[in-house]
Amino acid sequence: MLFSQLTRRVKQYVVKRGPSSPITRGALTLHARSHGFHIDFAENTIHVSKEGRKLVLNKTQYVQVPLMMNCYALYFDRIVPKIENGIEVLDFSRPAFHTYKRSGVGFMFPNLAEDDVMDVYTHDYEPRLGDIVWDVGAHAGATTYFLSKMVGPTGRVYAFEPDEANFSYLLKNIEHHKLSNVIPVKKALARKTGYETFYMDGTMAAGIQEYVTYLQGGESVQVETISMADACTDFGSVPAYVKMDIEGAEISVIEGSASFLAQHAVHFAIETAHIVNGEYTSKALDRLFPHIGYVSQSSERFNMMFTWARKNGSTR
Repeated sequence: MLFSQLTRRVKQYVVKRGPSSPITRGALTLHARSHGFHIDFAENTIHVSKEGRKLVLNKTQYVQVPLMMNCYALYFDRIVPKIENGIEVLDFSRPAFHTYKRSGVGFMFPNLAEDDVMDVYTHDYEPRLGDIVWDVGAHAGATTYFLSKMVGPTGRVYAFEPDEANFSYLLKNIEHHKLSNVIPVKKALARKTGYETFYMDGTMAAGIQEYVTYLQGGESVQVETISMADACTDFGSVPAYVKMDIEGAEISVIEGSASFLAQHAVHFAIETAHIVNGEYTSKALDRLFPHIGYVSQSSERFNMMFTWARKNGSTR
């Protein structure tokens, strides 16, 4: 615990220096070398290279460089790259249209493309025709699209995304793919209905500020929040399935929904590779779910920590 706290403090110190600091660049260069990568810093971009592949990020995304190294193969295996001088290139430094290899479907993204991990999100439960499902932390809408196709015209997808930039791209992709069964919700799912300070930077790291690990130059704004129980009342239905990626706020959401969930059967697929109180949020959720009558399992076997949960005895 002491070592992990010290490591986080060092990371926070480096992050505060900013992307142009020699200290930050030196730390990223050392990290890259230790993992077999080469890193170059241009005026406004960061180039990460390895074995004939290059990833280009905007310099404002410097905090995400170590994570992108961890997910390097995943991105290149699942997203169609451009070929430049014989090198595969994925450029996430600016808004662009990116296409997934497996499905051939493409989306506009403000910067980083969303991971194509629908097989992970549907590991425990795959939404069916007619299901009501929620995409909580919808970002630009890639998972929203695939959920929309799974539930079909008789189903509904409620896509929650409070970040202004992400929400604008969510709307673009809903229109581009003509997703008539998707309802965009410009609110953050939270413990209670009201308002919260939200760290808004137009990336997948945007989230309720209390839970964001590193603040890197985005904007802190007040956004509308809604509890799970109140959202169900507003929508007139309880979801069969909830996909959730909300940067650590998942513990608060489930805690605030405990009494509601004890009375309803919902399938959850949650990205839980977020650190809260010195541990992955999966740890807290695996302790919490049994107290409300749910069974859960967490695993890193898909290269990132995820947690799946369902009500005891639920088969739907």
